[in-house]
Amino acid sequence: MISKDELKHLGWLSRLELTAGELDRYVSQIDEIIRYFDTLDTIPLFESERTYSVKEVSELRNDKNRKFKWDTLQGIKNRKDGFIKGPKMS
Repeated sequence: MISKDELKHLGWLSRLELTAGELDRYVSQIDEIIRYFDTLDTIPLFESERTYSVKEVSELRNDKNRKFKWDTLQGIKNRKDGFIKGPKMS
């Protein structure tokens, strides 16, 4: 399903250094997840009854806008004009 080389490449893209043991473990775990999705794909959904839940957005949560009492970027290096400057990606 997924090879160690593919997983190693994904780790590199994510800036993760994976050991050989972690590669083995994650490959088997990802294969298990993919097999489960394959099992879910075999379920005939056209035979199942649809369910509906109609709610207004206001019923989900009462959102209130509040201003912070402190500067959220306080103590952060590399601040510029209210933003954080991150490292260059190469």
